[in-house]
Amino acid sequence: MKKEALLVLCLTISIAFVSMPVNVADASPETMIYVHDPVTQGDVSSVAVGQAFTIEIRVSDVLNLVGFDFYMKWNTTLLDLVSIKEGPFLNSSGAYQSYFVAKYPGYQSWPYTDELYVLDALYGGQLSTSASGSGVLARITFEALDDGIGTLDLHDSILTQFDPFTPRAIEHSSADGYFAYPLPRILVEPEEVLGIVPGESFNVTVAAVDVVRVYNWTFKLRWDDSILNATSIFEEPFLSSAGVTGFESSIDQDSGVLYVNDTLTGDPLSGVSGNGVLATITFKVETRGATDLTLFDVRLYMQDGSVSPAAVESSAFSNTQRDVAITDGSVSTSSVSKGQSVDISVVVKNKGVQNETFTVRVDYGSQAIRSVTVTNLVPGATQTLSYQWDTSNVEAGTYTVKATIVETIPGEVNRADNTRTIGSVTVSGGGGIDFNMLLIAGAVAAIVVVAVVVILFLRRRK
Repeated sequence: MKKEALLVLCLTISIAFVSMPVNVADASPETMIYVHDPVTQGDVSSVAVGQAFTIEIRVSDVLNLVGFDFYMKWNTTLLDLVSIKEGPFLNSSGAYQSYFVAKYPGYQSWPYTDELYVLDALYGGQLSTSASGSGVLARITFEALDDGIGTLDLHDSILTQFDPFTPRAIEHSSADGYFAYPLPRILVEPEEVLGIVPGESFNVTVAAVDVVRVYNWTFKLRWDDSILNATSIFEEPFLSSAGVTGFESSIDQDSGVLYVNDTLTGDPLSGVSGNGVLATITFKVETRGATDLTLFDVRLYMQDGSVSPAAVESSAFSNTQRDVAITDGSVSTSSVSKGQSVDISVVVKNKGVQNETFTVRVDYGSQAIRSVTVTNLVPGATQTLSYQWDTSNVEAGTYTVKATIVETIPGEVNRADNTRTIGSVTVSGGGGIDFNMLLIAGAVAAIVVVAVVVILFLRRRK
């Protein structure tokens, strides 16, 4: 009944659209309200005990929004609520007054210790004040109290759409967020598969790291079907070490997608924790080329039936030689006074068999001088890059000048030549004696002295 009680309270607010009955708008399946972590760029947050993190409650593809409310639950043994702030989306222009309410554990007579309620609405509810598109509705900050896994349960959300006669509730979906520390990982190994020629086969494994009480897992894998052909999938013993399993898999070679599902068929309260290999997949190489082995739709179900969050790491295959290198370089001088410039040249070469675009950064010591991007360098070609180092703000000392190709090119056969020492430059500190300037100053002083002597001599003769 808590939801109904709060809605009654909200209906007393002098907002035109809230004072009217609410109907249900036409279906808008694209609209969604969900939890997003801007640091991980996903729905999973992960920090150590004592650290804080901020999640965003976002909405996507909404039309004429004039108000919203939602509830959120969390595990209070894992997380402590720190703050709740209004997001910029509903009142993005800042020109209208909004009514933002947050009720949380410890707030006045709020009776719940593990739940938050948030309401936000625009006064007046006019079409001109409504918000459309996607954005951040609210920001919520938590502090981690303990290691573990928990769900940030976003539920009972209402999105209200402007209507000149009767404001309408927008049909939408919602998605929870998760907290996990340490964060479980599901990854394809090895990270790269290189040099396998057409007609030969190779294996990759899908492994789990730091999982907790998992009794069911499922994933999909995507590749370029013109380059690779998936021939088999085998269950590995990580899950079956806890009991009898039901293992299912399918390969859609025409689409370049496979699906795997494995579950314990006994007591659902059993599960496995730690690290292990889930499955082995065999591919046959059809032709030369490069393709990602992309892991997606990964689900880990824990013994209590909840979904465990996980970081996903994919792999890449290439048997097309890709290799860029820094082959030469020079500095215009080995010694300068502070404030003078040093000209630097760097020579790069594409040793591979396809056009390459990459960026080369030049550093002195641990400080960057400048980055230059090489675009579509054709196979076998070289290019000389020019840099100028202004030493005005450089402390006196001797510095190693180094060039580095900053990108990691997938499938590159040799990365040892992606870094090269160009030279060494000694910068003398400001305030040192410049003998050229000293000679000029001396000459000027001598002229002044002679002029003074002449003037005095002429005065005495008078």
